[in-house]
Formats: sequence, C-alpha cells, structure tokens
Amino acid sequence: MNNKETIKPWNINFMAFFVLFVLSPLTGKAQNVIEKTIQANGINSIVINGNQIFNISVSTSETDKITVTSILDGEYQNDFQIVIKEESNTLQLSLEFLSLEEIPDDKRNAHKVIAATLHIEIPEQLILNISSDIGSVDLKGNFKTLYIELLRGQCNIEGEVKTATINTLDGNINVVTNSATIEANSNHGEITLDEFSNNSSIWELTTINGDIRVVKQD
Repeated sequence: MNNKETIKPWNINFMAFFVLFVLSPLTGKAQNVIEKTIQANGINSIVINGNQIFNISVSTSETDKITVTSILDGEYQNDFQIVIKEESNTLQLSLEFLSLEEIPDDKRNAHKVIAATLHIEIPEQLILNISSDIGSVDLKGNFKTLYIELLRGQCNIEGEVKTATINTLDGNINVVTNSATIEANSNHGEITLDEFSNNSSIWELTTINGDIRVVKQD
C-alpha cells in the first residue's frame, strides 16, 4: 500500500558527495583519473548509463562546456574507461571494458575488480537521463528535465527543475528545491513533504523500499 503524508518542514543538510582521492589497500596502485572537456554547443541532453559506477554526481553552472571527471580504482582499473559519444544533440556516457585481456571468470562482476566514480559539470537547463544498477546519484543546480532510474543507490537533488521523474528500488530520494508540485509514492518507506507556494515544477517520485523527503530550500 502506498504511503502519503505531509508534515511540518524538515531541514536536510544536503551535501553533494564525491570522492576525489581514495587509497586502494588491495592493489597499492595509483588511481586512474581522467578529465575531459567538451564544447556544449548543440548539446541539449545527456544520457548516462551508470551501470557498475558507484557514485555519479552532476552539477550545473553558467558554462558553455561539459567537464567529465572519472576516477577508477581497483585491480583492473586500467582495463575500464568512461566512453563518451555524441549523437543527435545527445551526449552519451558509459563505463566500458576496453582491454584485450580477459577478466577471470571468478571476477566477472565489475564491482569486484574496479571502483568507479563519475563527476560531470554541465550548462544549466539541459535534459539529464541517468540509470544505474549499483550507483547513487547526487545532483546540484538547474536542470530542464530529469529522469533517474536506480536499483540499489539513492538519489539526492538540490536545485531547480521543470519536470523530474525519479524511480528507485531500494534507495532513498532526497530533494531540496524552491518549487514543487509533488506526486510521491513509496511501497515500504516513509514520505515527508514540505508545502510549496510555488508549484511550477513537477516532481514524480517513486520508490519501492526507500524513503522520500522533499524539503523547501531556505
């Protein structure tokens, strides 16, 4: 049975989390850190296949460039890479296995051999589509449209959007914003919603096992 309730404002101290440096106790190798900058002219949407990426963070700014920073750590860190493709005004990103050598059968699952994080800085008012099997998502800024689909991770958003559709299986959904018309559904979690006088943004939030919290930004 879906739970819906509205209570008094609840303050959440949201901070986008992004690990820049991690020491690998297993391999002792330096991390594989790659940064790429792309002109955003003509790009109106970004699609991220976040499978096998543990954390994805996206921030917006008044820029005409897209900056992608990936950090790969683990036994097979040099065999994986974030691949970027541009097609029909859409930038597509995914973690790909690019080595000629085979990973042993007992290490086929990428989370056993690599820890990947991804941070992207993009212009404001773009369409952003993210899906991931294990990853959590942290977003901060102004977006045109959001579509987020997560299986295990949670989703944290601080900022403004015209329309947003967020679906998680197990992860919580936390939103801090100034404008919201909210449709929130959780099968097994709790729902906490602030009241908004500005209802120009539409948020559709759904989770099976997680909690949902939407807070009015101070």
